[in-house]
Amino acid sequence: MFIDIHSHVYINPKINFYDSVPFLSAKQYVDVMDKFGIDKSVILPLNNAETPCEPQSFGEIMEIMQRYPGRFIPFCCPDPRLPIIPGKADVDCYVKLLSKYKSLGCKGVGELTARIPWDNHLMQFYLAACEQLELPVIFHTITDDCNTYGVIDEIGLPKLEAVLKKFPKLKMIGHSAAFWSEIGGGIKDSTVKNGYPSGKVLDGGAIPRLLRQYSNLYTDISANSGLNAFKRDEDFAYKFIEEFQDSIMFGLDICCAIEMSPHLDWLKWSNAHGNISATVYEKITWKNANRILGLGLIGTEDVFAEGFTL
Repeated sequence: MFIDIHSHVYINPKINFYDSVPFLSAKQYVDVMDKFGIDKSVILPLNNAETPCEPQSFGEIMEIMQRYPGRFIPFCCPDPRLPIIPGKADVDCYVKLLSKYKSLGCKGVGELTARIPWDNHLMQFYLAACEQLELPVIFHTITDDCNTYGVIDEIGLPKLEAVLKKFPKLKMIGHSAAFWSEIGGGIKDSTVKNGYPSGKVLDGGAIPRLLRQYSNLYTDISANSGLNAFKRDEDFAYKFIEEFQDSIMFGLDICCAIEMSPHLDWLKWSNAHGNISATVYEKITWKNANRILGLGLIGTEDVFAEGFTL
């Protein structure tokens, strides 16, 4: 079985992503899933203000799930800066909002891309509500001097560490170049942190340290950021995968119809050549997502039978 932890899917997308083409429609994405043998995909709406694409209602996600039963897993992502109650913001406000999504079958929050620091008071209320409602959070992070979307942190991920420490029951799933560059140490400037480092991985990376220290941190290997972190130094990657086999989840993050991702090929090749064991391979490709998101799947025989409350 394959569960793609990171997809962006619309019914009939129209707005271009940067200078490319619109995101995939549900039909296009199902075709991709069928072609590559992906059984289920998590839909991550992109609704934070800075994300350069079409805002997506949860109603649209529900419609996609009704059209393709059993193929998609719903997440929600209301912007943490929403004026939920004019003049008032506290944890209860966010619990009230997010509980509505959870009652409709939402399995998590993300992709969280709001351009505010982790220690912003609204973000703190938001995360506290996610922890209370047991909603895992998939996030995209950057540094303050990088003019794009993402939750703001610094070299070494100190603000994320504070979140992991303050909300020990909140499952945080890391993604983005500025997250995965921290697989190794020696980062001295934000250009490297927000990019795709090459060459051997140096000791002292924030990600291995945080994964060892905080059981509520997980990783999403989608996009170039996750795959680059592994392929730049495969000897290190296979040791990393073995050590953190219970914290790593497969994903693609295909943003348009002209993109295809080599993640599957790399994982399959690594498994076939004995670099990733069959047990670890299954954990990465679906079992970790099944456990972390609480999907309750047993195996391929029920992959399309799992339903959600709509």
